[in-house]
Amino acid sequence: MTATRDALADLLTKAAQQVGSVLTAQGPAVGTSARPYLAPFLGPLAAATPVLHSLSEQLDAYFSDPLPKTPAGLFTLACLAAANGQLNEATAEFITAIESVCDRAGISPDSSAQPTATTDTDDAVGTAIAFTTTEWDAIQKAARIGSLDAGEFVAVSASAVAASLLFTDLCREIFEGLLTDAEYVRTGPDTDAALGTDAESLPTIVQRLLDAPGAAV
Repeated sequence: MTATRDALADLLTKAAQQVGSVLTAQGPAVGTSARPYLAPFLGPLAAATPVLHSLSEQLDAYFSDPLPKTPAGLFTLACLAAANGQLNEATAEFITAIESVCDRAGISPDSSAQPTATTDTDDAVGTAIAFTTTEWDAIQKAARIGSLDAGEFVAVSASAVAASLLFTDLCREIFEGLLTDAEYVRTGPDTDAALGTDAESLPTIVQRLLDAPGAAV
């Protein structure tokens, strides 16, 4: 593959914009779902699915032609592979979190599943937060719609929000990393010079993985 530096940078920028769509995804409007505690999941998950498909297609396009021989081309390939792998892993963990919330709320595909018993920590969720009368009335109403008691509804909703925030935070890291790498490809060393030959010039996502606590060295 013989692409110009600008073309490679544009490819990474496009990938970043696709991942960025997850950050602005909108779920169902409040009050329109029979299971409102699932609302934080629906927008990001629906947006991530086509992004995963698109990133995989971009990688396939790289491998359908002879592999890029220039350092810039190889660096771009590493960026796309890292982004695709990280998003796949994040989405798998997100789906696991969704399944956990569904199991707890008693809406598992397994009809014999029952809501998980409330723990002391979960009780604290309901008692440590000072809801106004209006807020508590709304929570009780939403809980009735979802066939949960109010305390359990708060705990399940909190789990959903936490999982959604973690997922979108990871997507934001991928988005920002791809933009950083696109700029590096566009303005970095000449195509005859090596890119990514030390820790400081590895793809941004790879750097963050290496810097993560517990990362293998």
